[in-house]
Amino acid sequence: MSTLTAEELEAYLTDYGWYFHTVGKNAWSTGFQGDQRVYPMTIRLSATCVSFEIRPLLDLDLDLRRTPTLVREFLELNHKLQMVKLTLTESGELSMACQLLTLGFDFEILACILGILAYYADEIAVEIHARIQQAGRKQGRETKFLC
Repeated sequence: MSTLTAEELEAYLTDYGWYFHTVGKNAWSTGFQGDQRVYPMTIRLSATCVSFEIRPLLDLDLDLRRTPTLVREFLELNHKLQMVKLTLTESGELSMACQLLTLGFDFEILACILGILAYYADEIAVEIHARIQQAGRKQGRETKFLC
């Protein structure tokens, strides 16, 4: 089995019909249109892993660091997810990420993971919106979404 190279990854993305641009050594910026919004995505390649990160997953007018109940719900949701994980940055931005080993990574795996990311982004976004709206109603306020 061979290890994925930057040239191979770019060729796979091109063959898939995915638009991207280089943002650094072994790093690419891209994105996709979901049901409700555009999801920006960064792809990074290391010697052992290829990482995909949708950031932000949602544009929220909410400081998640000050809502421990919601963060707990997101952690519980994270536990249910397969192949992807929700992350919260230091600045409170919610993202979704996936890492795969470069060993044996091929076009079929790329196609599969892009499909999984797109599916989860739309599905999770709806669930997160609902949870945030419910939490806002419990606190007697509405939450604004910037998407």
